[in-house]
This record gives sequence, C-alpha cells and structure tokens, in this order.
Amino acid sequence: MPMSLPEDNRLGPGEALHPVRVPGSKSVTNRALLLAAIAPGASTLRGGLEAEDTRWMRQALRGLGFPLVEGAGGWQLVGGTRPHTETPLWLGASGTTLRFLLPWLALTAQGPLRLEGDPRLFERPLGPLLGPLQALGATWTPDASGAWLQPAPEPPRRLELRVDARLSSQFLSGLALAAAALPEDSTLTWTSVASSSYLDLTTQWLRRFGCAAVLEPGRWHLPGGSLSAQDLELPGDWSGAAAFLAAAAVTGRSLRAGPLDRGDAQGDRAMAEILAAAGCQTAWVEAQCLEVSGSLQRGLDADLTECPDLGPVLAALAALAPGPSELRGLHTLPLKECDRLDASAELVRWLGGQAEILGDHTLRITPGEPFAPRAPFNPRNDHRMAFAAAVGALRWGGELEDPHCVAKTFPDFWEVWQGMLGC
Repeated sequence: MPMSLPEDNRLGPGEALHPVRVPGSKSVTNRALLLAAIAPGASTLRGGLEAEDTRWMRQALRGLGFPLVEGAGGWQLVGGTRPHTETPLWLGASGTTLRFLLPWLALTAQGPLRLEGDPRLFERPLGPLLGPLQALGATWTPDASGAWLQPAPEPPRRLELRVDARLSSQFLSGLALAAAALPEDSTLTWTSVASSSYLDLTTQWLRRFGCAAVLEPGRWHLPGGSLSAQDLELPGDWSGAAAFLAAAAVTGRSLRAGPLDRGDAQGDRAMAEILAAAGCQTAWVEAQCLEVSGSLQRGLDADLTECPDLGPVLAALAALAPGPSELRGLHTLPLKECDRLDASAELVRWLGGQAEILGDHTLRITPGEPFAPRAPFNPRNDHRMAFAAAVGALRWGGELEDPHCVAKTFPDFWEVWQGMLGC
C-alpha cells in the first residue's frame, strides 16, 4: 500500500527541526568488513551500518568461513585465511558486496563458488572487472539466477593491471582491496574513472588497516602483505545525511545532524558545500555535528561527478528551489539500482517542475507546482529515490509506493524522518 509522505506542518513558526543521528556509512562499512576479513587476526568495528547491503556482506563473509560476532561493543571478525564455501552466497542487490568480493574471491578463494542475488545486481556492469580477473585465470559463468566463479588456479603474488574504470570506481576499489591481500606490492593504472572520490575513500581505509597505499592521478601503488587487524570506529554516512540536510534547506528551519566527519573521504560530504553555494548557512557546532539553517536563495548549480549518489535528493530540492537549477556529472546514474537519471526527472515532474536531460550527464530543472490529484510516486525499488521523494513532499505532500525499499541502506529512515519533523 502507498504511504502518505509527511509535510512540514508539525512544527511551530521558526521552530528548529529535531536533531538527527545519521546511520553508519555503507561505503565504509563494506570496505572495513572486507579488510577485516583479509587482515590476519581479530578486528573490532564499531558504528557499522545495520542495513540490507551490509547484512549481505556480513552473511557472505560468514559463509566464506570467517567468524563474525555481533554484540553491543561492535562487530568482531577474525580474518587472514583463504575464503572457501560449498554453499551459494546470496548478495541481495548490493553492488559494493559483489564488486568488492569478486576480485578477492577470484584471486584467493579455494574451489568454485556460487554467487546469487537480485536480478538487477547482475544486470549492472561487470565486464571491465571480469576482464582482468579472467586474464589471471579465473572464469565467470553467468546464468538466469547468478553465476559460478572458478578462482584462478593459484593466487598471484602481485597485480600489475590497467583497468577500464569509466563506468564505476568500484572496479578499481575491488581490485585494490584484493591486491592488499597479496604478498607483494601491486600497481593499478587507468586513464579515466567514474567518481574518483571513492578511490580516496578506499585509500583512507586501506591505510587504517595498515596498508600504506599511495593514490596518484591514474595510478595506485598498493603495498602487499601489510594489513593488520584493527579496532576502529566507523563514521556516519554523508549519503544518509543528505535528505535531512536538504530538509533544512526546503523548510528554512535549522537542523543539526551527526555524527559526521568533516575530514572524511566520502565524496557526498560535498552536500554541505552545495547547500552553502545556494544560500544556506552551514556550521560545525560540535566536533561531529553539522548545523544547516536558512532557506535556499537560488537554484542549484553543481557538478556531481564525484558524488553522483546526491543526484536524486538534489533533484527533489531543485524542484522546490526559488530558481532554475543544473546538475551535471550524472553519467553513472542510469547504472545504479534503477536508472536514477530518468527516475529523478520523473520525480521533478511529479513535484510540478520541468526536467530536461541533456546528453547523458546533465539534468536541467525548472521548479513549478504539482497538479492535483497526483498518483503515488514509484521509487523503482531504489532507496535513494524514496529519500528524494520524502524531501520533495515536504512542501505539497504526496504518496509513495514501496516505502520499504529504504531498508537497503537505512531501515529506520521513516522513523528518523518523522522524528525530525516532530510527527
């Protein structure tokens, strides 16, 4: 059944939005989980994201023979052995889980493995990642419900690869994480890469597990045999915070959100700069608490090449802005959980605005007012489209189909959203 989306009408004039605690970062959590499995010894991870994508990663690691205990003090995982399993690994719709596990398994696993998941998972591009792995002796045999992976006959001692990363930085990140599991130093090179900020994020977390990776333009040096078990606090998710920060810009009310790390390598930290450029005020009021206040003063003008996941939420915000907006660098959006470029344009129109897709990477938006009645918005089983619809409905309301799709990365999103609005 469709869910009615809340409007900004529960708080008194001038009253601040209630503070928001954002969830852990999916991007960091899945990187840290895999590094903990590769690193010899017992690691502890605190503050990890509890959601579908990270549950599939944890479930897969357990299935591959790695003890993982979840408790009040965090997740404890004992790593350092070669992965193996005789039962299928279910990966849901998690692109990071598949693209991070695949190189590591292809190069180091013992025996064939069966990988399965939602159909959309295997429809997303894998060719540029499979090519180098197959050249090293791995084989990939897809079928209607997943694929069989036959690892390389012997784990290589190092990697020297040139990678086509134009469609996704996850290809490079997955290979870099696998390279850190090998005994000798590796080098990855490329000509161009989508969303290179995620390479910075991978480098940051390789270093926190003891691998002194060096990232340069078009080149990654990855010391081998240097990972070690760690006790780490994982950061809050800038992607998860984006809709709440956008709510402050829509309503003109102040909002405090955290924990967020201003020095984090997550590309979506650009959300604060984008809002400031459009006239909002942003300030750090505590070490890990960001405050946003004041309404948008103009439309958005942003290049999202390094932070494409912000696209849907910013499209919704642009539909409510006081002037036209242009969002660029969106060429990877059609390859996400759904075609987010087309879905974002549809959302703008659902909110009464005009949306024009220019080429394959730019969305030009002119705000308007919706016609009534409107059919419920379909987020296409994509969590970020549901987050964006919540932002868009703050002014005129509306209904949302399939609200439960948020479980992929933020299972209690609607409870936190309503709490922010005082519902």
